Amino acid sequence: MSANNNLLLNRIFTKSTFTDWIKNHKDSDLNESIRKYLSNSPILNKDVISQIYKTMLKSHRNEYIYKNTLLNKLLLGRHSIKSTIALTEIPIEKSKADFILINGKAVVYEIKTELDNFDRLIGQLKDYYKAFDYVCVITSESNYKNVLTLLQNTDVGLCTLTRRNTISTKKRTDF
Repeated sequence: MSANNNLLLNRIFTKSTFTDWIKNHKDSDLNESIRKYLSNSPILNKDVISQIYKTMLKSHRNEYIYKNTLLNKLLLGRHSIKSTIALTEIPIEKSKADFILINGKAVVYEIKTELDNFDRLIGQLKDYYKAFDYVCVITSESNYKNVLTLLQNTDVGLCTLTRRNTISTKKRTDF
């Protein structure tokens, strides 16, 4: 998939794209995605979103895919929405926590997709430990060994988003 296609897919599941689509009944990024990724343009909006999401699950698992999987698998699958809080993009020092799950314990999840690099990871983790006791990195199976090496001799947990879009715990701390 080309870089232009990746940028296009990254813009689909954003607040501004949906706002334009709902308010103005159009969005150029969404319309271009429909032309590129959907052979038969669905009539219903829910079908458009569903088909683009399925395309992203297969070929472009960006941060949105990871966040959505964490929400579905951990909040809805493992915990209760009555006793658990999920937060995203919370600023902590110089970093932004990608996903936080609070259920008795608060766990920060730092997402490193197959599209990311690890230049800032150690600094981000240090920032998170200033506010939270439990931190976990979730990454792709292809990045697992690189991240494991970076996390050596730390208390940081490590999970992978598998090819089958499940979460596999590889290195667990006390959460």
